[in-house]
Amino acid sequence: MIIVYDFKIPANDAEKPEKDEYLFTGYFTGYLKKYASDKSWPFLKSGMSFDVKILKKSVDLRQKEQKRVFKALIKLNTAGVKEDYFINLLNKIGVKAKKADNEEESSFNLFNGEDAIIPAPGGVKNKNIAKPGKYKALIVGMGPAGIFAALYLLENGIKPILIEKGKRVEDRIKDVARLMNEGKFDKKSNVAFGEGGAGTFSDGKLTTRKNDAAVSYVLNFLVKMGADKNILTEHKPHLGSDILINILKEIRNHLIKNEAEIYFEEEMKDLEVDENGTVCSAKTDKRIFKTDFVILASGSNSYGTYELLERKGAVMERKPFAVGFRIEHKRDFTDGLFFKGNTGKEGVKLKGVYYNISSKEYGGYSFCMCPGGVVVNSSSDENLLCVNGMSYSGRDMENSNSAIVAAVRPEMLDGIDSDRYYSGTGALRFRKDLEFKTYEAGGGNFAAPYQYTPDYIKDVYNAAAAGAVPNFKSDTRAAGLPAPSYKPSVKYFNLFKLLPDFLNLSIAGSLAEFESKFKGFAAKSVLTGLETGTSSAVRIKRNSDYESISLKGLYPCGEGSGYSGGIITSAIDGIRCAEAVIKKIIVKEG
Repeated sequence: MIIVYDFKIPANDAEKPEKDEYLFTGYFTGYLKKYASDKSWPFLKSGMSFDVKILKKSVDLRQKEQKRVFKALIKLNTAGVKEDYFINLLNKIGVKAKKADNEEESSFNLFNGEDAIIPAPGGVKNKNIAKPGKYKALIVGMGPAGIFAALYLLENGIKPILIEKGKRVEDRIKDVARLMNEGKFDKKSNVAFGEGGAGTFSDGKLTTRKNDAAVSYVLNFLVKMGADKNILTEHKPHLGSDILINILKEIRNHLIKNEAEIYFEEEMKDLEVDENGTVCSAKTDKRIFKTDFVILASGSNSYGTYELLERKGAVMERKPFAVGFRIEHKRDFTDGLFFKGNTGKEGVKLKGVYYNISSKEYGGYSFCMCPGGVVVNSSSDENLLCVNGMSYSGRDMENSNSAIVAAVRPEMLDGIDSDRYYSGTGALRFRKDLEFKTYEAGGGNFAAPYQYTPDYIKDVYNAAAAGAVPNFKSDTRAAGLPAPSYKPSVKYFNLFKLLPDFLNLSIAGSLAEFESKFKGFAAKSVLTGLETGTSSAVRIKRNSDYESISLKGLYPCGEGSGYSGGIITSAIDGIRCAEAVIKKIIVKEG
């Protein structure tokens, strides 16, 4: 089969209500007839037959005419036409094409009666590898890593037990609404904890650069559970937090139907380790679970879990992460800024434009863009405050937001407080200290501190040595400033007081640089703080077989353990940890 990539179709035509494969086939055939010579392409005269599967599609907004960009898998049906010959001819007329690899070819039949699969260890897919009930596997946490670890174990004959500190998603959304509307915080049921993990309330982004066969497995399973099929081909697929809630219910029903045990509102409080250094049971606030394997997928906000692991002798290390703010613009302004002035013209219908920008000089960057979304509380405990962003599936709220952050590397913390921040959990302690300061800055009751971006840049400039940050000049109350979307409430505050100098200088300098490149980016925006949960600040060290280097039977997993960053990569890490457990059982069974 052949891969054709970067094939562009005018966006206004790409919006027609045709199946993508039909649209691509029509344009591709027309292009061949227009540019192919009769001498080199004699088979065109007699009719050419091929089948198409769209693998990816995106939008190119860089030119005056917006275009959809397709990556397609093509299966030639015309007798006598060799693939290598056809690829060579395509390249000669400006069509980018190459030979499809095995993994790409396996994508051709997805949703044509066949499922995406992951090669199983030892060829035991869908077979019992041991007597039912002989081995017990406990999964701590029901975020993407925990859910997909459970799915993989079930497919290989192991019925896992899942415990989740928070509530079912339908109860969880009520607690989140109560926090936003009334400022009432439930430490076990919030944006950070509960069924689906923190990703439930951060837009449901499914973007990943990871090249792994498990990506197709994860996406296809989500479609089976109710996600739109477009996630299989979109360049930056997302579910929307509102849609994700229903998908999570379907996943739960699927797990229970296949005999997984699930216990909500149950927090792990202790681990028992035998004389051989192997975890043999886990104690919750309600019962004790005897187990052979513990897959730890508790998320990056579980401070209590890290403290427990530290007491039990788990080897951990500080890990780089990032800290900063949520920056908000009015959605229409952001769309116009990054859409080359083409908003309002006929073409692709925008649901909020993505941007990801970074500063080469100052090191700050944006990520986790939420078009037409809101800034939300992402706190994990009383008297701690951090924020995040999310969008609903419609992406039609007044503001768009993204994280504006700078890196925190372990060695940077030694210059602040080498005693407090030096241990394996030192970076986590630093994060917790920042969240306490943020809570205090908001005045309590989970009000968030905010500041107009020009004020923040000027504050940093005035507090720093001359020339450390470009002198930023702009009217603070420029037209078009957005109101902070965060709930339950906000309080104006000099945000530079929350961060050490190295972070302020990086973020403020980057914002000033972005303003010089994208007029109004800083001048017409507002910052809400702090965003500290960009990724885990600690890594639980594990061997190449995914097992903890210090506690046998413990499999640190997902974002909280320091091995992923997002829904897809967390799900994949859960699969790989479950696969490691399966391999261990296969060895034991001989």
